[in-house]
Amino acid sequence: MENENTTGGSEVEQQKGHSEIFKRYHAALRSRVGDAKYKSWFVDLGLADLSEECVTLSTGSEAKRDMLDHRFFPVLADTWRKEVGPFRNMRLTVLKNLSAHAAKVDAREEKRARSSDFAAPVAAATPPGAKEQNFEGLATALDPRRTFDAFAVASSNRIAWAAAHEALSDGRPKELIYFYGPSGVGKTHLLQAIAHEWAKSAGRGPAGYVTYNNLVNACVSAVWANSTQALHKALLDNEYLAFDDIHFLTGKNRTQEELLIVIDAALDSGKQVVIAGELPPAKLAEAGINQRIADRLAGGICAPIHQGDEALRMAVLQKRVEQSTAKCTISDDVLAFIARTFSQSTRETIGALNQLLLMYGGEDIVVDLDEAKSILKSRLDDRKRISTIDDAIAAGAEAFGLRLEDMTGRAQPQRIVRARHAVVWCAREVLKESFPRIGKALRRDHTTVMSSYRRAQALLERDKTFQDGVRRIREALEG
Repeated sequence: MENENTTGGSEVEQQKGHSEIFKRYHAALRSRVGDAKYKSWFVDLGLADLSEECVTLSTGSEAKRDMLDHRFFPVLADTWRKEVGPFRNMRLTVLKNLSAHAAKVDAREEKRARSSDFAAPVAAATPPGAKEQNFEGLATALDPRRTFDAFAVASSNRIAWAAAHEALSDGRPKELIYFYGPSGVGKTHLLQAIAHEWAKSAGRGPAGYVTYNNLVNACVSAVWANSTQALHKALLDNEYLAFDDIHFLTGKNRTQEELLIVIDAALDSGKQVVIAGELPPAKLAEAGINQRIADRLAGGICAPIHQGDEALRMAVLQKRVEQSTAKCTISDDVLAFIARTFSQSTRETIGALNQLLLMYGGEDIVVDLDEAKSILKSRLDDRKRISTIDDAIAAGAEAFGLRLEDMTGRAQPQRIVRARHAVVWCAREVLKESFPRIGKALRRDHTTVMSSYRRAQALLERDKTFQDGVRRIREALEG
């Protein structure tokens, strides 16, 4: 009897301790988000269960739960870590649907799911009480244009190109492959190119390309229907699994947990998994992606893709034109103009070409530069901004194939001097800058700049290479 009383007393003390912790947590939340947001979204937040496995928070409605989960989850988690301490999992639930027992069972189930022997049960039948779910639309249809033949290779993406072919190698253990780089550099193209090539060999089995949006929607449906095992099975029926834009899963903690389970199970069973995102693994973790996912990516083949240069963009355009069924002919001058002008990403470059093909694709004509500029006028207007002398210097370095420091240095080789002449002329004629200001930017006195301007005028009359360089600088400054 004495033991029972002691146990009961310890439970009461524990509950009291939890209450004090949660009061401190609420105070920290209120201080962090401000009174208005606190009263709107956090005031009824409750501590439904606290165990070694899971912190379960509750709120009064599904609308609030969804808002806290999608918008404020990082705040909830970070504040708990700072005010209370580390935790393994955090969940949000609607108060009326919660029991402490159910939360504990859920936590135990999640721990089992992360264990190394999970690969066997994922293909099991749908658990009793679960709704049948149809995940046929989970994998996205492939774009027939995104093949290896249509992918232009350069130094900026050569590592990723090699990694993509490694995914197709036979007779070796499959490594997790991660492509990362800014938007519009070809990550999605490579994911789909692998899938296209994979499908050519019937012996390899099915391939699935999954966008982040489809993955999130499928995971939400599976959780609500208590059919996460069916989701795992639908994914693991593929021998090649590609997940795109993983960086967008920040804050989608449950989706990340399910993705981690699938990645581990797929690799354990010898499947090929390829993932793409904008950030390197270490930065993914800092941005809020599950540390264990970041660790898996860091331990695989990490293949960066950088922004391509003008030559790569030109090669991409030429491949697109070769693939096109359009009747029109796009001149090389037009392709070169697009490659130079629409340089923010390869996607922007292709978009400009697609606009021309849309307008002239059904006509048997040659599209010249004037016609192209007319059709692309809206795009060009959108890109216009106030250019500076520094922009002119940078454009001059690119136009003449020099380093930026060459433009303001003391070296006097003819090709560097001529590039400076071109910059001076463009800064004066296009930007309407004064000679003293141009001289200050180039680290020259204004008399030297005036002499440079006169030399540029003379070169423009007789030197085609110099004329081309000036034209390219003008295009960069005028958008």
